[in-house]
Amino acid sequence: MKKTFWIALAVLAAACFLGEPVRLAAFSQSELENMVPEGFKLSVPLQYYGTAENKMADGSIFDYMDGGGVVYLERGFREMVHGEYRDQHGNAVVLDIFSMTKSEQAQAALNDERICPPAGTPLKSDFIGVAHRFPPDYYLYFCQGNRLVYLHVSNDALAEMLKRFAVRVQKFCAKEKK
Repeated sequence: MKKTFWIALAVLAAACFLGEPVRLAAFSQSELENMVPEGFKLSVPLQYYGTAENKMADGSIFDYMDGGGVVYLERGFREMVHGEYRDQHGNAVVLDIFSMTKSEQAQAALNDERICPPAGTPLKSDFIGVAHRFPPDYYLYFCQGNRLVYLHVSNDALAEMLKRFAVRVQKFCAKEKK
């Protein structure tokens, strides 16, 4: 009886430690799934990626961006969530939230030209972060705590909608501190 108890306890402990990593534990998954840009719908389920050593449900950052993940790892990358949205006109919005170990690393990633390229037309904005226009695309990058957020819309005429969505994402990230 005692032997069975210890074996069951060992199996349970192994399952807890070796099972699938928790999906961005600091994020309220259902709230994130329900947070979509105005006029858009989530086109595929949210995807979750970790490091090569700590894969999330959809794998590692290298499954998401192949060799490009190295620069994020250099900046303290831990995990990310990726969302893709579409509207009825075929416009696309992409959301990536990268969790770094420290807020300083998220800021360093924002300042790294390999992550946030200086090309395109930089835009002045009242929004904290970096905005670029690569016609017909519009991009926003910003940090919130230890998170680097990347937003992209395929139609720069929708830039104001993307800014409003970015404010919602920023508030969400601020609330979901880790």
